[in-house]
Amino acid sequence: MSVSGPAIEAVGLGRDYGTTRALDSLDLLVARGALVGLLGPNGAGKTTTMLLLATLLRPSRGTARVFGHDLVADRSAIRRCLGLVFQEPWLERTRLVERASQLGRQLSGGLRRLADIARATVHRPALLILDEPTVGLDPEHRDRMWTLLDDERRARGTTIVFSTHYLTEAEACDYVVLLARGALVADGNPAALKATVGSDVAEIEGPDAARLLESARGAGAVRTVVRTERGYRIGMSGPREPLTALAAALPGVSRFAVRPPTLEDVYFERTGRDV
Repeated sequence: MSVSGPAIEAVGLGRDYGTTRALDSLDLLVARGALVGLLGPNGAGKTTTMLLLATLLRPSRGTARVFGHDLVADRSAIRRCLGLVFQEPWLERTRLVERASQLGRQLSGGLRRLADIARATVHRPALLILDEPTVGLDPEHRDRMWTLLDDERRARGTTIVFSTHYLTEAEACDYVVLLARGALVADGNPAALKATVGSDVAEIEGPDAARLLESARGAGAVRTVVRTERGYRIGMSGPREPLTALAAALPGVSRFAVRPPTLEDVYFERTGRDV
């Protein structure tokens, strides 16, 4: 394994299933020891990305290197660096399920997932790939799982790539990859991504919502706008006070709420869809 350089470097990486493009040309650069979250709805390309990085699928196009090893030419070397936890359907398709012990099958869902994580890290992998590791877990088991993973990162500098639907988990990442319909929507540090939306987000509803939006634009208080079912989400370009004053002067604004931006705001602003 290369002792320098990034953990993962992908250029134009993609995968097709027949005529279906599951993953478009994806560029990634992941530092060693990073916690990386893949975020997006079902069908976004998260699992395909991880299966490619795990060498369980061959790319249809593009190149990638994992710790300096080529994704196609050096599959054996990459696999020696990996710890994997995938959902049951993929375990069955790759025949890895045959390695599951009878004891593991007798555990509860939460304990079985913790056992899967422990088994995936017992050989001290440099890269841990986790497919929605906390799905279906109660808060107690979710906290225990993240404690286990945090300990692994601190002790060994393990790079962790995981997919999730939970925004709170993605917020804790060093690097987030937002995917939609197999394409990269945005990537980067969560704080930097949220800053692209605005300093704050105002949710406005009511008959005067459009009027408030135009007034806010005239005052230079708007960075981004997303249309919602009942009004707008406005990414603010500065302090919240000017927009708050404008809203107070319009009786037809039935709802005006200001909050910090989230990764969901980033995703919705880029795609028009919720995560």
